Amino acid sequence: MSEDDATRPVPREPATERIGTPAAAAPGGEAPPAEERRMNWLWAVIGVLAFAVVVLLVLLFLRPGPTPAGDATATPTPSATPSATPTPPPAEPTPEPTTEPAPPPATGPVFTSFTAEPATADCSGGAASVPLVFSWSSEDATEAWIGVGTTDAQAAPYETVPTSASGYSNLAFQCSEESQVYTVTISGPTGVTHHSVTIVRG
Repeated sequence: MSEDDATRPVPREPATERIGTPAAAAPGGEAPPAEERRMNWLWAVIGVLAFAVVVLLVLLFLRPGPTPAGDATATPTPSATPSATPTPPPAEPTPEPTTEPAPPPATGPVFTSFTAEPATADCSGGAASVPLVFSWSSEDATEAWIGVGTTDAQAAPYETVPTSASGYSNLAFQCSEESQVYTVTISGPTGVTHHSVTIVRG
């Protein structure tokens, strides 16, 4: 190289700006105002998009899924109106006590008195029999009978007697018996009446 070439100034190529390459930072490390606005706008858009995505996801998760139409286990909706308390059946009426009709008045003849002596026959001393005395009176009687060992002297009469008698003594107690039944039966237009007495051995 010659001295002339060494002293000749080297021409400087003009600086070319690469497309897409950010410009050199301004003195002090601050970005140019246009670049700063672009970055702020970009971050705002990113923030809005991120918020929209979050809201969309929340809505998707919180939305209830559709209930199958034929779900047999679906819980029935309770009735808004409470069921009415069942009314107890009406109490059955208490039946009124039935009044027994009064018995009809006695019909037939009646004994107004009756005695038999003695009530206990004294068979001591080896007696074979003891005399008895009967007395009776009656009303509305037309016939009378006396019988031994029966309660119906009309069916098994010993003897026909008056409807009223005082001191009838045609019967005797047989000491071979422990006891004996004696009956007087009276009869009238309205019916039959019997009166019995038991004599025992003493």
